[in-house]
Amino acid sequence: RGTVAAPAGAAKSAVAANASVPGQRPPSSIASTRASITDVVPRRTLAIIAAVVALAILGTILAIALGGDDADKSGKGDTAASAGASTGGADDKGEDTGGGSSGGKGDGQKEGQGKEDGRASEGPSGEGSDDPKGDDPEGDEGDGGDEPGAGDSLPAGYKKVTDARFHFTMAMPENFRRTAIAGTNSGGIYNAGQGSFPRVQVDFNSSPKDDAAAAWRGAVASAKVLSDGYKHGSIKKVEYNGYPTVADWTFERSHSGVRVKVLNRGFKVDAKRGYSIMISCKVDEWDGDECRTLRETAFATFTPTD
Repeated sequence: RGTVAAPAGAAKSAVAANASVPGQRPPSSIASTRASITDVVPRRTLAIIAAVVALAILGTILAIALGGDDADKSGKGDTAASAGASTGGADDKGEDTGGGSSGGKGDGQKEGQGKEDGRASEGPSGEGSDDPKGDDPEGDEGDGGDEPGAGDSLPAGYKKVTDARFHFTMAMPENFRRTAIAGTNSGGIYNAGQGSFPRVQVDFNSSPKDDAAAAWRGAVASAKVLSDGYKHGSIKKVEYNGYPTVADWTFERSHSGVRVKVLNRGFKVDAKRGYSIMISCKVDEWDGDECRTLRETAFATFTPTD
């Protein structure tokens, strides 16, 4: 008695307001505490995240361009570009720029993007996503020697690596390991440490296309959009190990402020095996002994496996 009941509508509004605001704080207190994402996450970090995403997308596009229409989509490494074409991501923006395979002996440039192995990750060449299994390929010591490709003789400081996951063997520097997985589980990125140069990316595809050069040409537009500072070099057919179609794609790009030159060789071994070997070095070190030996040894010692 003597009290006046509040209107039903007003009561509901009060309950709703109290239920939506912890501690019965007025809505204005929430709005005042909201911060811009750049106040919480550094702008540089956001830029790196964007670059990694762009490189991952590029790797997928390149893999699709190089692989056949019936490419295996099971995520077992067979979705990589086939016919020897792969464009690594922009350094992990790909390992850098896209991944694929194309094949040939020319000395072009190109870099792949990939997924970092659990132990080291770098994003777009900071290359990709971590590999929680961390299943590094096995390394077998070579017998030494100065000339690559002469039987078991390898350059000083090199060892032969067998990667069952991506179906190949190749000689690489002893301090190289697989630091990332490229594209859509299409290949591996190998270097001394995440984000470092020089590096090698090898992609595998179980449904290779019949024209490696055409596959590379079809991937250029995407590479230009997704690679930082992409500068086209050339795409040319080359002869390599007697394979039916081989092409070299060369170009330059920037990776975390470093100018990189890339040679991406894509090739088809047979109807069920296509690869790309991508060599990336700093532009000012491309003609140096280290990068030249890496290129020559990679191409001379590469052997596909079942």
